[in-house]
Amino acid sequence: MQNPFANQTLHISLTDKPIMSLTPKQIEVVEAVSGHLVVLAGPGSGKTHTITEKVIHLFKKHIIAEPYGLLAITFTNAAANEMRSRLRSKGFHQWDRVWVGTFHGFGHYILTCYGGDVGIREDFGIIEKDNQTNILNHVISAKLRGVKPYLLKQQIDSFKRQGIYPSQGDSRLASSLRIAYAEYQHLLNEKNMLDFGDLVALAVRLLKESDLTKRLFTNFFKYVVVDEFQDTDRQQLEMIHIMAKEARGSTIVADDDQAIYRFRGADRANVVAIEKLLGATRITLDTNFRSDQVIVDAAKSIIEYEANRTPKKIVAVSKRRGHLYKHEFPSLEEEATQVVKWIALLNDKAKVEDWGEIAVISRNRWRVDSILEKMNTVQMPWFDRARLGFQDSWETTLGLAILALSCNLNSSDELHRVMVAVEDGGLAFYLNDEDALDVAIQVRDKLATDPKMRPTPANAQEILNIAQVQEMLQTYSRSTTDYDRFLKNLQTMVVEVDREAKSLNLSLVEIVNRYAGHGAVQVITSHRSKGREFDYIFIIGLEDDILPDHRAHKKIESINEERRIFYVSLTRAREAAYLTSASERLSRWGNVKKTTPSRFISHIPEEFFSAVSV
Repeated sequence: MQNPFANQTLHISLTDKPIMSLTPKQIEVVEAVSGHLVVLAGPGSGKTHTITEKVIHLFKKHIIAEPYGLLAITFTNAAANEMRSRLRSKGFHQWDRVWVGTFHGFGHYILTCYGGDVGIREDFGIIEKDNQTNILNHVISAKLRGVKPYLLKQQIDSFKRQGIYPSQGDSRLASSLRIAYAEYQHLLNEKNMLDFGDLVALAVRLLKESDLTKRLFTNFFKYVVVDEFQDTDRQQLEMIHIMAKEARGSTIVADDDQAIYRFRGADRANVVAIEKLLGATRITLDTNFRSDQVIVDAAKSIIEYEANRTPKKIVAVSKRRGHLYKHEFPSLEEEATQVVKWIALLNDKAKVEDWGEIAVISRNRWRVDSILEKMNTVQMPWFDRARLGFQDSWETTLGLAILALSCNLNSSDELHRVMVAVEDGGLAFYLNDEDALDVAIQVRDKLATDPKMRPTPANAQEILNIAQVQEMLQTYSRSTTDYDRFLKNLQTMVVEVDREAKSLNLSLVEIVNRYAGHGAVQVITSHRSKGREFDYIFIIGLEDDILPDHRAHKKIESINEERRIFYVSLTRAREAAYLTSASERLSRWGNVKKTTPSRFISHIPEEFFSAVSV
C-alpha cells in the first residue's frame, strides 16, 4: 500500500536508553513484539505509559519495518491527544507511520479514501444534530407517527452498531420501522451525509466487501493497539478483528471492571471474544500507581462482589494509607453545607494548590444542584464538566492554548502549551516541516504585534483570527469535510468561552483554565469521570435508588453495571474519598421521599473508614 501519510516527512529520533520505570508485567507487555496480547489493566495501572513504551520499542527495534506502520485506536479524542503527547515527550517523531485516533476517526479516514466501494461519495459530510432531527421528524410524520425523534435515533444507532441496514439484515424488523429506517437512510444519501453511527458500520462493510481496501490497509498497518476495549460494540469488535488478525501482532487493552457503557451498545464480553478470535495471550497489570492503599482495598472489596468477572490481585504502590470517609445526612441541604465545608478545609488545611484537584462526583447530574448552590453562596469556584458544549479535540486544545498565551505573552509555560498542541496534532508536518516551537513563536509574535489583540472572552474569536488558526486548520485538513468539522467545533468552543465567562463573571484566563481542569472544583458525573483522577473526591447522592439506579434493582446485570459505576467513581481518588448520602429529599412531585444509603457502601469493611467530623 502507498503510505497514507506519504505527504509527511519522515523523522527518526528515538532514544536508545533502556526501558525504565516499568514493572515486570509492563515489561512483558512492551517486549512481546509478535502475536496478540489482551492486557487487563485496572485503574491507575499505568496502561498509557505501557502503551507508549511499547510503541517506541516496536519502532526502535525495527519490529515494524519501513515503510509500514502502526494503528492505535482510542475511545476519545482526549485519549488520542494524550497518547500523542506521551509519544512526543519520549522523542518519538515517526508520525508518518503511526495513525492515532478514535474508532470513528479511523472509520471516517478510510471512508474518505475508498467509500465509493460501498456506494457513498468520498466527499461526504457528517450530519449536524439539528439537520438530523429535521430528517427524523420528516420520517416520523410520513412513516412512523407518534414516535419521539430521540427514540427513533436511538433505535437507528442500535441497528448500526449491529451492522443492520436497509435490505441488509433488517428482515426481522417491524414493517413500519423497516420502511422508516430506509427513508431516513435515503434522505441522508440524498444530502451526501452520514451520521455518526455510519462511520464505523460502513467502514467495517468497506473492509469486508472491498478486497482492495482491506488489502491496502491491513498490509500497511503491521501492528494494532487498542485501548478501553471493554467499551466496544459489535461493529468495533469486527473492525479490530479485521485489522489485527493479519497483522504481525496487536495489544488490546481492557478492564472488564470498568465496563459502564452498556446503554450505548458496549459489550464487555468482547474482551473474551477478541482474545479467542486472535488466539491472544492474556497479561494482567496488577499494580496501582494512582491511589493510596485504603482506596485500592475499598475498591477491590466493592468489585469482588460481582461473580462474573476476571479476578485481579491489584496492589497499591503507595505506602500511604490514605483516607476514606462516609456520612449519611438528614437532608440534601445539610449534605451540601458540610461537603462545601470539607472542601474549604482541604483548601485551607491540606494546602490544596489547585481547586481542580478536588472533584464532586454524582451518578445523576441533578443530584449535585444543592451543592452548587452552596458553593455559589460562599463564592467557591466550580466548573461543571457537563457544560462543555464542544468536542474535546485537537483543534480545541490548540485554540485554548492560544487563548491562554494571549493572556500572558511572556509566559514560557503558555508558549510551551501552544508548542505541545502544535506538535501533538502533527501540524508542523503540514506547515512545510516547520519546528513546532517555531510555529508557537510565530503565533506569539502575531498576537504581540497586532493592535486589535485584547485578551477578553468576548474577543476570543478575534484572538484566534490574529493567530491565523483558520489558515492552520485549512492546511491541516485532508478534505473540505475535515476542515468544516474542525472549524465548526472551534467556533462552538469560542461561543462557549464567551457564554461561560459571562455566566460566571470570569476573565479569559480563568475560563480557559477551568476548561483545562484548573482553578475550580470539578463537578462531574460518574460516567464522565472515567479516565480522570483527582487528589480528593466527594461521591455524593449515594442512595439506593440513585446508585444503584432504581430501574436496575431487579436485573442482575444492571446491578453489576451500577456497581462498576461506583467502582470507577471511587478509583478516581488519589488520597481521599468522601462518600455521602441524604436520608430524605423531595421527590419530583414535591413529596418528602425517605431513602437508604447505597447497598454498595456496605460492601466496604467498616475498618477501612476513618472518623470524620461534622
